[in-house]
Parts: sequence; C-alpha cells; structure tokens
Amino acid sequence: MSSANGDEIKDEDVIKILVTTDNHLGYAEKDSIRGDDSFIAFEECLQKAHEHNVDMILLGGDLFHIANPSQNSFNRCIKLLRNYVLGDSPIELEFRSDQTVNFWDALNRTVNYEDPNMNISIPVFSIHGNHDDPSGFGRLSCIDILASTGLLNYFGKCLNLEKVVVTPLMIIKGATKLALSGISHIHDSRFVRLMESGNVIFENATNEAEWFNLLVLHQNRADRGRKKFIPEETLPKFFDLIIWGHEHDCQIEPELNQKTKFFVSQPGSTVATSLSEGESIPKHCGILKIHRNQFDMTAIQLQTVRPFVFGNLNMEDHEEELNEPRTKLENQIHKLVTRRIEEMIVKAKEQISGHSKQPTLPLIRLRVQYSHDSYSFTPNVIHVQFFNRVANPNDIVTLHRQVSRTKQDIKRDEKVFSDAFDQERQNEDFQVEDVVNRYFTAVDGARKLDVLSTKCLGEVCRNILREDDDAAEKMITYSVELSMNHLKEKIPEKEAIDDELTEFTNKIDENFNKSSPNAGEEWFSKDCFCCSRCLQFNCIR
Repeated sequence: MSSANGDEIKDEDVIKILVTTDNHLGYAEKDSIRGDDSFIAFEECLQKAHEHNVDMILLGGDLFHIANPSQNSFNRCIKLLRNYVLGDSPIELEFRSDQTVNFWDALNRTVNYEDPNMNISIPVFSIHGNHDDPSGFGRLSCIDILASTGLLNYFGKCLNLEKVVVTPLMIIKGATKLALSGISHIHDSRFVRLMESGNVIFENATNEAEWFNLLVLHQNRADRGRKKFIPEETLPKFFDLIIWGHEHDCQIEPELNQKTKFFVSQPGSTVATSLSEGESIPKHCGILKIHRNQFDMTAIQLQTVRPFVFGNLNMEDHEEELNEPRTKLENQIHKLVTRRIEEMIVKAKEQISGHSKQPTLPLIRLRVQYSHDSYSFTPNVIHVQFFNRVANPNDIVTLHRQVSRTKQDIKRDEKVFSDAFDQERQNEDFQVEDVVNRYFTAVDGARKLDVLSTKCLGEVCRNILREDDDAAEKMITYSVELSMNHLKEKIPEKEAIDDELTEFTNKIDENFNKSSPNAGEEWFSKDCFCCSRCLQFNCIR
C-alpha cells in the first residue's frame, strides 16, 4: 500500500482489519453432511486474520444462524474464538472515544483488550444481524453472551427504536484515525421511517478530514420494495466506506456511489444457507487496510467452502431433442436433466482447492424451467441417482413453470384495483400484499379466488419481494393439495363444489385475521407452509 504521492507507508501507521459477515454458525448443524460447513469457513477467516497479522476483526452481523444457538454451536464458537483471539501479541490500537458510551451494555464498559483479566491478541468487534438479534427476557442477544465472556466487543446495539443515536468508536494507530460506526439490524421499514423522521442521528468526528469514517450495518441493500431496503443515498455522505452485511452474494470489491461519493463493500456470507444463484458466487473475506483517509480492500477467496454449482435448464430450448410421445418423453427428460447434473458435478470439481478441511461433496441446484405440462416430471426419480454424489440429494432439481399471458388474458377489474391501490396508498406504510388483500375482498364473485386463500396470496407477494423464487409454486401446490383433501373429506355434490371451496378459503382468511397466538395454525400448522408469523414456504417435501 502506497500513499497518494507514491511514498511508502509505514506499517505502524496502517490499521489492518479482517472483515467478514454472515457466518451463520450452526446452519444445518444436524445435517450429517453439511453440519460442519459454517464452522470450517469461520475458522478459516480467523486463520487469515493471524496470517495477515491484522489489528482487529470486524463482524458484520449474523455470526450465528439463529437467535438462540444450540449448546453445540455456542461451544464451538467459543473454542474457535479462544484459539485465535487470545494471546500475548501487543495491540497497537488506542481508544479515544468514551468507552462507557460505546460499550454501554458490556460487563466492564471497556474494550476487551483493556480488561486486566483478559489476554487479547486480536480484538473482535461485532454488531448483531437479523438472525442473532436481541430477544426474550432482558432483550439479550447471543452476541451479548459472547461479549460477557470477554471474547469480543459488541457495539451498535440499540434497544430504543424511537430514536437511534450512532456513536463511533474512535481508534488511533500511528498517523491513522478511524471512526468506526455500527448499526445492528433494525427492521427495514422501521429504519426507513426513523431516517425519514430524522430520528437516526449519526455522530461523527469533530474534524472529518482527519478521521476515516467507516460504517458497518446489517440491512437489505437490494431493492425489495418500498421501505423494504435501505437506499444508499439516505446514509450520511461523510462516510468514506460502508461494510454492508445481510446480503449473501459476495460483492466485496468496494463500489463507488456516485451520488454520495462513499464506497460500499458487500462481503457476503461465508456459508450457503440457501440453494440460490447468489449463494453460488465464490465466498470471500477481506483484509481492509486504512492509512489516514485512504483505504485498500483485498478480497481473499475462502478455500474451505463446499463447492456449489447453480444451473438453469429451459426445456423449450431442447424441443427438437424432446420430440417423443408422452410414454417415451419422460425418459428423454430424465436423460437430459441427468446429463446436465453430471456436467455440473464435473464443474464443481474445479472448485476443489486442495485444502485439507474443505468438504468436497458438492452442492448442486438445477432450476428447470418449462411452459408446457408435457415437460413436467417428478424430480425424485432423478434425485435417487445422486444420493452419494452430492451434499443435497433431496433437492437438486427445482421446477419452475413459466406462464406467459397476453394483456387480453388478464381478467382484472381495473376500477376495483385502482380503488384498492388508492385507498392503501393513503397509508404511508402500505405494502403490495395489502393491495392484493383489499382487491380480492372488494372484487365481484366471478373474480374472487376459489382455491387460493387471499391472505396466503398476500404472503406470497411479500416473499417474492424477498427474492423467494419458489414462493408462488409452493403456495399453489400446497393450496391445491389442501383444497383437494378438504373436498375428499366433505365429498360435496358436484354443483356445491364451488361454494364449498369458497367457504373453505374464507375460513383460512378468517384464521389469518385472528389475534390469538395460534392464529392460522389450524390450517397450516403441520408444516408451517405460510403461517402469517413465520412466513416460511418450506413445507413441500
């Protein structure tokens, strides 16, 4: 690293930080194949911190996968931190801010390496994410417990959600002055409201030119709908660099925001917690070097991450090959899909680094798209062929039916829809599912939903905006199954089927509207398909 005028920079003037986010310790820990993945990747990050002789480690939230980690997860995390952050190496960071404010909820209200009872060689600083946020009696996070052990420094915690004051940690090393600000996860819609009302106050250094202003936060960055993400332009312009946690696809190379002139680095997760395309991007941690008002981010690709290949297969692109009668067509489809999976397994071998701790059994996800029913098939027949060859044999293939409609096909009551939109728009917090619910409540009988629940459809809209590509397909599959089971139980007369279905879906909507703790569970509790509180769409097995 060289200065702007080309002079060599002295190490004693450079603050070196290992940056990593979304480690999700404990993800799939009961899976005999994937249970160790999160811990192996996190340990590699800690090893990189030692190899590069960093001054500190910065965690961007979601250290754990759930808010109440298992004893196994907690124990393994504590062991890793003890192995890599304790020691006799001198720490050259000097604190200049009021530590009783920075660490107001900590045991000693000081940074851990100044605790005479601790022997810290690499201080760890962490905010919490949406997976490990404070909850329960005392509003404690699992990060609070780690902070009480003295193994890390928990900052950016805010329990007053009416007014958020962000106070930076003022750290000096040689000629470099770092103002490190942190915002632990706050629900995006609340955060946006607080920002718009001026109730998020960012305190900054007295002399901005002398201090490098770094912000770490854990929020939606991608646009998922109004008030469901944090626009970069709403953040203060005095920041030099923002470390953005929560988004799992790795975009660690700093990107300049042309409007605010600050840079944004999105390290991404260190373990794949979903079989999405973004998770298949190579995983990294970063070494951030700061000298005065300059910085350099070096991306380090992790060598212990399980190989993951994501692919797409559009059946319409193979119409010439799939030209047999229906009795033989399924065999052709199986051969085509199997061949593509074999190619993906070969491609996954390219991701094997040779590291002794890297799991080599790959994750494979093939998204098969089709528009004609003749191309549909049962993936389980294919899955069984790869039982000992991939890490996810039960969900290699996911089917997506493409529905193309012309404008004339859409039978929507434009007036009712417009009225529904206008009425909901008067509420500043309105969301797309609210418009859907109001429209299907007000529309005439011919356009009402028969098999699908209005509330269920609204929740699907919410999850599609959260980038759950499978939400609609799972909702339809489950709703049809639910309705069919109901009809089999009631066995109505042919002419009464429509009325029976309408009554059934109305009861589902009524359950969603109940305020009791078990609202909605009478219909959906078995696999928690789309309970209004958990919003998970994972019951189809």
